[in-house]
Amino acid sequence: MGGIIDFNTTCPWQLYLFSFLHMLGGLFMFIIDVCKLFTGVSCIESEIVMQRIMALSMVYVGGLYYMLTYHNKDKPAKITRLSNMALNAATALLVSVVFIGNQKYGGFEKSWMHMGDMWTALILVCVLASRVSQKNTEWAEQIGPIKEGLGANCKTLVLLFTVLTLFKFLALADFIDPSKMMADGFEITAFAAWTWNFIIVLVLESFLAMLFTLLFEDESGQELLVKTIIILTLFAAGAIYSMQQYLSDWMGLNGNALWIRLGVMVAVCLAAIVAGRHTGHSREGYESVGK
Repeated sequence: MGGIIDFNTTCPWQLYLFSFLHMLGGLFMFIIDVCKLFTGVSCIESEIVMQRIMALSMVYVGGLYYMLTYHNKDKPAKITRLSNMALNAATALLVSVVFIGNQKYGGFEKSWMHMGDMWTALILVCVLASRVSQKNTEWAEQIGPIKEGLGANCKTLVLLFTVLTLFKFLALADFIDPSKMMADGFEITAFAAWTWNFIIVLVLESFLAMLFTLLFEDESGQELLVKTIIILTLFAAGAIYSMQQYLSDWMGLNGNALWIRLGVMVAVCLAAIVAGRHTGHSREGYESVGK
């Protein structure tokens, strides 16, 4: 059976649910003034920036997990591994919702929102846990040593992305002041600071998807991830363009710098794809990209 989602007995619907909830949440944040839901007033500059970055991050996470799920929908052992990564991500998401807190007891979210977010995250944890704990579950083995197969190809680029995402997670958590992102004159509010912390959790979720690709995917899966990153990067550039006036020069996303960075990113990804197809030791793996 074909289609976007194949709802049969082996369909990895748990991962599809995880992916779609992230993408829908991100798209919701693009069109809704979230501050009004939390505080009753419209977002100011720093909150607009953080909301947009959070929306992008949710779409990014959802896109990565969806493409990896669809690519491996007929490979139960890999789906189990990916479900385990998503389970860790969903657990981090649940814990972050706990720390958001119920507004009724000093937290940020209104009671109905907090209960909704708690139940959503808890359901994700439960359904993903049920997937990895099924009887006689197959678990994919690591493809091989990380250093094996490195060169001018997508695996090397995936390794680079994975390491950079890990460093980004650590840097955002402990070493970068969110106020550095804002242009002079714009303050970081308590709501913007909370959103920043949630963004860090989403970066961790992205790291887990990349780590899965690095450890358990062959050339076709690694190429698919690079292609997905190209698409998501183009989407992110368009979303960031409209809020450039709020960003500091330190971000390097103002004016033509945004398009230069976009061009370099896309060029590097395309170069890795082309070079990998010419030098890959398993050409057959590339033929199944996206299937």
